[in-house]
Amino acid sequence: MKNIFTRILLTIVVLNFAISCQEGCLDPNALNYNSSAKKSNDELCEYDTNNKEFLFLETHHKFDNVDFNLDSIYFDDFGTKIKFNRAAFYVSKNCFSNINSLCFDDSVKYFLIDPSINNYNIGYLQKDIENISIEFQVGVDSISNHIDPAIYNSNHPLSYQSPSMHWQMGSSAQDWSYLFIVAEGIADLNSNGIFESGEIFVFHIGGDPFRGNNHLVNCDVSQLNDELLVKVNINWADIIDDLDIKNTNFTHTMDNIPLAQKISDNCGNLISEHL
Repeated sequence: MKNIFTRILLTIVVLNFAISCQEGCLDPNALNYNSSAKKSNDELCEYDTNNKEFLFLETHHKFDNVDFNLDSIYFDDFGTKIKFNRAAFYVSKNCFSNINSLCFDDSVKYFLIDPSINNYNIGYLQKDIENISIEFQVGVDSISNHIDPAIYNSNHPLSYQSPSMHWQMGSSAQDWSYLFIVAEGIADLNSNGIFESGEIFVFHIGGDPFRGNNHLVNCDVSQLNDELLVKVNINWADIIDDLDIKNTNFTHTMDNIPLAQKISDNCGNLISEHL
């Protein structure tokens, strides 16, 4: 009798574990949306692709009028020599709109923009559409911002990243936040023409109040083999627009709220049409 009870108990434990680890599609716009899934896996999502093709976002990384690369030398608006060694930000695609400004796809999709990446799958689009407006928003919404990144499949942008793009301070998820914007590097703070030890800048922006405003970008749609493509510029100089890094070079958001707000506001036009 004891063995039977033990087997039943073990079966219940195994079933509960399997249910708790169940992966599924958590996108409400998918044909196979599974609200009972405990872990998101976008690869499982299926969509109505009739007369549609994949739409890709091609990003051109700039620092004002020149190409942007980590470990290249630039200057802030006050003439201070700087070099980025880390730069990234979260952005959501909130909507595709037609020429009449009518939103025809309001599914939200997140991307982690990195200067080393130039191509992102941002959804599907009808083959005959030649121009769209895309609504972007830097940051993460106030619900997703307080969900454990562990629920996402490892290839999802909101999963745990290395280096980390997430603050997990305290046991309550309400104290957690993604890092919406990260910019780190070195700067010639004493204006002697060289980078010396300790001459750094660190900007980490996160928290619900610091999510950017909606921003519409008009894009021409081009055909590339069996895929559709739109092109945008990412101007990384906008993050530090009108910042004197020699005198203002550090924030983890709550330790310098005015600076964090300034950087958040700067990112309103971070993405623009590539002409």
